[in-house]
Amino acid sequence: MEAVIGIAGLLVAIAAALLAVAPQRAARREQSLALFVRVRGHLKSHRAELSTACADGQLEHRADQEIVLLTRPGWIPPRPLPLGAIRMSLREAGPDERLDGRTRHLDRYWPHRSGAARWETYSAAIDSVDRPAAWFNGPSYRLLEIVPSPPDRPEAGLDLTFTLAHYFDHLDTTEALVYEEALRALQGSARPLHGPYRRSLGDPFALDRRCALPGVSTLTVRVEEGSSYFFMHHREAGKVAVAMNTTHVVPAGEFQPHADVLPVWRSDLDLWRTTMREYAEEFLGAADATGDGGVTIDYARDAPFSHFERALAEGRARVRFLGLGFDPLVWKPEICLVCVWDAATFDEVFASMVERNDEGVLVVGTRAAAGYRGIPFTEESVLGYAEHPGTLPAGRACLKLAWRWRHELGLA
Repeated sequence: MEAVIGIAGLLVAIAAALLAVAPQRAARREQSLALFVRVRGHLKSHRAELSTACADGQLEHRADQEIVLLTRPGWIPPRPLPLGAIRMSLREAGPDERLDGRTRHLDRYWPHRSGAARWETYSAAIDSVDRPAAWFNGPSYRLLEIVPSPPDRPEAGLDLTFTLAHYFDHLDTTEALVYEEALRALQGSARPLHGPYRRSLGDPFALDRRCALPGVSTLTVRVEEGSSYFFMHHREAGKVAVAMNTTHVVPAGEFQPHADVLPVWRSDLDLWRTTMREYAEEFLGAADATGDGGVTIDYARDAPFSHFERALAEGRARVRFLGLGFDPLVWKPEICLVCVWDAATFDEVFASMVERNDEGVLVVGTRAAAGYRGIPFTEESVLGYAEHPGTLPAGRACLKLAWRWRHELGLA
């Protein structure tokens, strides 16, 4: 009998202890959720300051000091290059390039989901607490190697090697750097670039240690009777997962295949195809240009892509590679392009151009007879955006390089 009473007493004590701990766990969970939301709010409203501090702290990684992106010799060519000068290949990731166990320094940052358990990844925490409108774990090209041409042949371009990954891999191993930087800033740290996760990665150019998905940023220029005009894009918080409340060149997006099937993985390893899909989404307001139900895009026949293809083939649109670099805050690779359109062709192809899309608002300048003229491509306007910290670094680079080579591009 005494044994039974003893066991009952023990069970009561355990239950009491659990009841006492439960409120503590609930409070800890609420605190961690509140901190996560606060940090996300800070990075949405203070990305420019975070980026500037990181850029200023990495001058040794800027081979071209006029460009805010982190670069190595040969990544910015001596003049704009045709896209054929950027040679791309796809392969499997090697054993030393796999991502298993790479995010252990990040585990402490994610909020508690229940009891003592935390969300395991940045993407899972965002999905649960701060999910944006545009949210999709699509297949993406992960950059593994960048090989510039020899110094005696700088105009020969670059060789880029990729493997296939998914967008959340990038969020969990690369975009998490922005969260870490914002958290440290809120905690009063005066030393950017010294978070434990960033220090564990070491070299920003070490692509074997994280999933780095390149962005493809294209400056669009419309040429009308000797005058040139360009367009910009304001990315709204709540609509996009990253780079919220910033201004950027347009179109811009992730380097991705439009469908997760083997033939498309290889056929969409093409900068112009990514740019065309972004034109459809950001200029024409189309839904994400992805294959539906296994049907893939026929770029030669499906509108509006066939219109883009024809304009390029006939020389009424010209696209050039400007350079490659890494965003100083997030260490994301950025491929910078410019696409120059004859006004008549632009007005025809983009006759149904929108002012607002799923990611934000287009800055379209004044109206033309058949649409939008754009912002005048003048030193004041171009460098005004290029030197403003609220413009994303890749956009700033596109503008600076286009202005540097305005004569070669036929814009002056």
